[in-house]
Amino acid sequence: MPEESYPVDENLCRNCGKCCYNKLIIGGVVFITPFPCQFLDPQTNLCRIYERRHELNRGCLSVPAGLRLSAFPADCPYVAAYAAPGYRPAREDYNWSADWKRFDAWAREVEVTPEVRELVRARGPAAPPMYTEVKKH
Repeated sequence: MPEESYPVDENLCRNCGKCCYNKLIIGGVVFITPFPCQFLDPQTNLCRIYERRHELNRGCLSVPAGLRLSAFPADCPYVAAYAAPGYRPAREDYNWSADWKRFDAWAREVEVTPEVRELVRARGPAAPPMYTEVKKH
């Protein structure tokens, strides 16, 4: 059944890619993980299947669902435009490198593909999030 929706101004999106990274709830807080969606192009922060994303990726959230589940970070324009008062944004400040021994458990928990797992593993625990490295045109 499709998510409830309301008109969303897609021009608000800055293509930061943060909403396309898997999230984990740790201590009741939603954190953005180092694991991008398998359909996100980490070189551009653009979805490779955008037009069919909800059909081909059961985990892809609509803006209303993403806001309801705290999937968007505080600096997301959708948060400013559409979030309800008291919205608790997804956080980017979890120290993944300090807890890197849990890497495989995280990957299993968010069900990343082997390719995504190895991409992130190869970057290592000290690497910045891939979404920060995309050059904007």
